Amino acid sequence: MRRIQGMLLALGVLAATPVMAAGLTFGQWRVATTTGGHYAYAATVNRRGELFGEFCDYKSASCRWLLAVHTPCQFGDVYPVLANSAAGANPIAIFCVGAIGPHTFGMALMNGKKLQASIAHARRVGFAVPLSKGRFVLSRFALQGRLQATALLNRSFSAEIERRRQAPVAELRL
Repeated sequence: MRRIQGMLLALGVLAATPVMAAGLTFGQWRVATTTGGHYAYAATVNRRGELFGEFCDYKSASCRWLLAVHTPCQFGDVYPVLANSAAGANPIAIFCVGAIGPHTFGMALMNGKKLQASIAHARRVGFAVPLSKGRFVLSRFALQGRLQATALLNRSFSAEIERRRQAPVAELRL
């Protein structure tokens, strides 16, 4: 989970500003790489400055769906969340990766396939996080452009991983 925390820390600036880093835009979604090129992502930022998207780590050659929201959570705890859209509602577990900014917390969604079923062809998604005393916090995100953005992310990420696998290994000096 340290990789996920590092990924979100690298993206913490994105969640804090309404304008995302340079890259390609599809509707409300942006596809880009982080400074240093360690991560690639397709993500959107809502009006509250919260972030939702798919993030890929070149070092581990893996991708995850992540949230950077203002709802506090304890590092390492797993929480139930309801993902809701016109395509349906699904309970999804999230893993808290801790604070990534002064008022922003990172959460990794633990079942990406279940999430994708919830947002298949929807225009927006809401994540309802239960709090104490029967209250909920809701974070909503626009999905216009998500299909194109995540398709491009997955194609370019796979191509880069393959390129790195085929790159010649540097000669070791003793």
